[in-house]
Amino acid sequence: MTVIVPISEMRNTSKMFELSEKQPVYITKNGYGARVLINIEVYDKVKELLLDVDLDERFEKSEKGGNVEAHEFLKRIMDD
Repeated sequence: MTVIVPISEMRNTSKMFELSEKQPVYITKNGYGARVLINIEVYDKVKELLLDVDLDERFEKSEKGGNVEAHEFLKRIMDD
C-alpha cells in the first residue's frame, strides 16, 4: 500500500519512522509530491543497484568504442 502524507506529518517523527520501516513514504507539500522517505538499508540497496547499472552502461559503451576516460569515471565513483 502506498503511503502519502503531507509535510506537516513530519513533526511526528516516531510515526514517520514506523511508516517508513517497510515501505517508502511519499511526502507532499501543497498537495504535490515533494520527497520520499525510506529507511537507510533500502537507500543503500538502491544506491548500490544504481551504481551497478551505471557501471554496466559504461562498460557497454566502452565495448562499443565509446570514449570513457578512466580517471573521470573512477573519480565519480569515489565521490559518491
